Amino acid sequence: RMRAMLAMIASMTHGHQLAGSAQLRLGLASRCASAMACAASTSAAGAIAGFWDEVVLAEQSRSSRKSTLIVKGCKDDALLVEYLTSCSELFGSETCSVTTAGSATAGSSAISLHVEPSACAAPDAARAATEASGSAWPTHSRDSALELMMDWFTAQLMSCEIADIEPGDEDAIADDAAFVALGRSLLHTKSSLVSFAPTVQEMHRDLWRMVAEADYLQDGSGGAALFVAPSFSNYEVFDDFSLLARSGLRYLVSPSIDVRVYHPLAPTERNRSPVPTVHIYLDNEDLLAGGDGTLTSLLQDM
Repeated sequence: RMRAMLAMIASMTHGHQLAGSAQLRLGLASRCASAMACAASTSAAGAIAGFWDEVVLAEQSRSSRKSTLIVKGCKDDALLVEYLTSCSELFGSETCSVTTAGSATAGSSAISLHVEPSACAAPDAARAATEASGSAWPTHSRDSALELMMDWFTAQLMSCEIADIEPGDEDAIADDAAFVALGRSLLHTKSSLVSFAPTVQEMHRDLWRMVAEADYLQDGSGGAALFVAPSFSNYEVFDDFSLLARSGLRYLVSPSIDVRVYHPLAPTERNRSPVPTVHIYLDNEDLLAGGDGTLTSLLQDM
């Protein structure tokens, strides 16, 4: 299923690849090579953040980079390498070889990265994230972007018609479910990051850094993280960005993670927010008092 999803993303991303992308060679290694810098042990999310960090550094410095990421507790090392390989291919890598060879230490493995900046890349070529589509794009500060999103989320909650539900009233049941789902995710948003990164690669790096630091998404305890990108004006690229991030979150962090995406240019009104945003939520019945997740318990907590 992941291969099919990544193939779909690749077909959608075609035509939006960044000219400043890097050529990468990845593989699982049994130990850290002396020529490589070895990172501290990290989670799958941390490894993905490290991957994007190396890509960004290679492009910014216009130089080759080698490193080894020590991954601890990953349920499927081969799937992680497949995901990173797909990421590199989506951003223009011409060659990519993958090998799966043992573990670095007990319970951990090592992923070796070799990043070469593309010879034909121009320094300012990777600006697709901030290419406005149509009219002038509004500018926001960190605080104003978060405030706009909180006001918008509140309006979304208020628009849900909550009343006594009659048996068989499908619309009322749907409104009740939508209110509870959105309310729970907002009530338990534990961290947020506002990124003004100018390139798609840097947006990926920032999002995955946020996820890597959110232990509650990885240990199952539950909660939500809000990623806000005020300058991410290109909706088509933003849509591809969110699809790639969603596949990594669900296959490599938790299959129960809910990823909701909002953008001013979204085709559906319910997803048309004032600021581009990705809301990442992992539910857990223990998050709310009583743990039953009903509308009554949500209202009591609010």
